[in-house]
Amino acid sequence: MYRLLTLLFLTVLPSLPHAQEATPAQDPVRQAHWAMGAYFGTGWYQVDKNRSVFVFRIPPRQTVRQSGIDESGTRNIGVEILYPLTFGLHSMDEVPDFIDFDNFGTVSFTPGVQLEIPVNNKWALRPYIHIGAGYEKDTGEWANIWYGGLKSRYVLGDTSKLRWSLLNSISYAGYKPEYKESGRYGSAMAGLEFNQPLANLQFDGEPVRLNWHVTYSYLFDKLNFYITEDTIASVQDEWELGLAFGKSNNKMKIWFMSFEHIGLSFKTSSNGNYRAISVNLRSPFTH
Repeated sequence: MYRLLTLLFLTVLPSLPHAQEATPAQDPVRQAHWAMGAYFGTGWYQVDKNRSVFVFRIPPRQTVRQSGIDESGTRNIGVEILYPLTFGLHSMDEVPDFIDFDNFGTVSFTPGVQLEIPVNNKWALRPYIHIGAGYEKDTGEWANIWYGGLKSRYVLGDTSKLRWSLLNSISYAGYKPEYKESGRYGSAMAGLEFNQPLANLQFDGEPVRLNWHVTYSYLFDKLNFYITEDTIASVQDEWELGLAFGKSNNKMKIWFMSFEHIGLSFKTSSNGNYRAISVNLRSPFTH
């Protein structure tokens, strides 16, 4: 069951209604591995209508230096250190399930670094890399986990009424359990991001802006999930619409936590096998 954790993509509630039946004529399929939950992120999902798994990803980060271009044209490369912890739970029906140690099935720690390189005043790049390890309690299996890639944001227009940008990224991830061949996954993303003020709407004394994005991601390798011994559901792409509210100049704050913005993202695959809704706290570029 825990090898299904990679169908998350920061998912809250996906569903797989159109699984396909496996036949001997089909090529052998590779089952998605639990270790990739650290790469795809937080979420809860249901596969066979009576089993659920919750993956909780804690993503603390430390900003070492902000990026930018000063008046003399000197580029300052931004640096962030990330310390993501990912937990896989048997179930999350009640709050006590989260603090019950016996309920935890997987845990991984994949620290990494992100750089932000301002190419010019409109274009910025974000290379990143994470390297860590994970553990599955039921089998006692350890896995080395790594993922990285390059994200791009190019500002197409910027006025007092609308700022919109082109987003692109390419990523690659892999794992290597002990005594087994390594597994690898890759994806490419393209989309648009918009930021616009909302007239006469304020939060904490500051004007509110609507941040939204539309992206399409293509997976180089299908993610396959065994619903039963004879039934497989596969996912190879994802459409995403994100909507969020943020401040004009500062981050949103709730208690001791701060976010770029707060909202939701709605996701689906082209074949209808995957649908999801997730919490939207950062731009796809800075996520």
